[in-house]
Amino acid sequence: MINEVHNSEARKSNIDILRAICAFLIVCIHAPFPGETGAYFVTISRIAVPIFFMITGYFYVDIKEQHKEKSQIIKIIVLNLKSNLIFFIWDIAFHLLSKKSLIDFVQSLFSWKNLFKLFVFNESPLASHLWYLGAILYVLLIILFVDRINCRKILYAFVPILIIIDLLLGKYSLMIFHREFPFILVRNFLCVGIPFFCIGNLIREKRWNISRQRNIIMLVIFTLTGMLERFMLVNLKLNATRDQYISTTFLSVYFFIFVLKSNWTNTTLAIIGRKYSTGIYILHPIFITILSVITNRLEQIKSIYDFVAPIIVYFLTLIFLIIFEKLKKTYKNWRNSCTLVTNR
Repeated sequence: MINEVHNSEARKSNIDILRAICAFLIVCIHAPFPGETGAYFVTISRIAVPIFFMITGYFYVDIKEQHKEKSQIIKIIVLNLKSNLIFFIWDIAFHLLSKKSLIDFVQSLFSWKNLFKLFVFNESPLASHLWYLGAILYVLLIILFVDRINCRKILYAFVPILIIIDLLLGKYSLMIFHREFPFILVRNFLCVGIPFFCIGNLIREKRWNISRQRNIIMLVIFTLTGMLERFMLVNLKLNATRDQYISTTFLSVYFFIFVLKSNWTNTTLAIIGRKYSTGIYILHPIFITILSVITNRLEQIKSIYDFVAPIIVYFLTLIFLIIFEKLKKTYKNWRNSCTLVTNR
């Protein structure tokens, strides 16, 4: 029993470290390293979002055992509202500073087209990366319903079909259909959220036993094949906009399992992953914009910034979150002390 508890805590620490790594990979997608090296690194970084869904699926067993499914859904709804409100305020401020029309912005924001994209494809009109929050909300609602009618195995059967649809209408659409489809058709709760949530859940339930040596070999293979896919599609001029390559699915699964079986003990990364990875995911585009505006006006440092952009964005966002948390805690303590004085 003691060993089981220890292993469980070790897994949680590993996954917290994984969250910190994946948050950095997300930043690398939106503020990539320069040149072809950066482009190929982005190809590998595409595993981050699937892994975030897998983490949610992996821990859903615990949520279900504790009967916290509805409270988790409420937390995601609140996080969605807060995140969109932050970007609503940010967009208004940005439009005012840029002297752009606020009326046009608000009118376009609440257009029927944008509302349709939001509620059907999880595409926030305020910030495109917030699709993930809408997608995870829909996934949790669907899983709650599916479990109520006891049809989880049927949902599992659709996992490979949904991943194949993503590839056909996404990254390989130019090769197969000679045209690109809007990537939001597949970058949503249906073709990304449900499949990878289910994979994470299956990894937890089935406890897949893969030797460390085989796992490392598979990681190397799918890293190389992912790069090969990009090389092939780019040179054939068939590299569609969509994120997921064939290798992305396999690489994300094997990397997730590899982390679960590792014995990582980096306390700092674990804290970053546990406390700040969600905030980094949500807020980093704001810091990308701020730094881009600053560096575009200072040509002397622009080339240096471009070379290390994701690192600077990641740590600047992290520092902001740490400072904000401390200010929030200080304010809370001050209010509590004021309340105690008043009660006396």
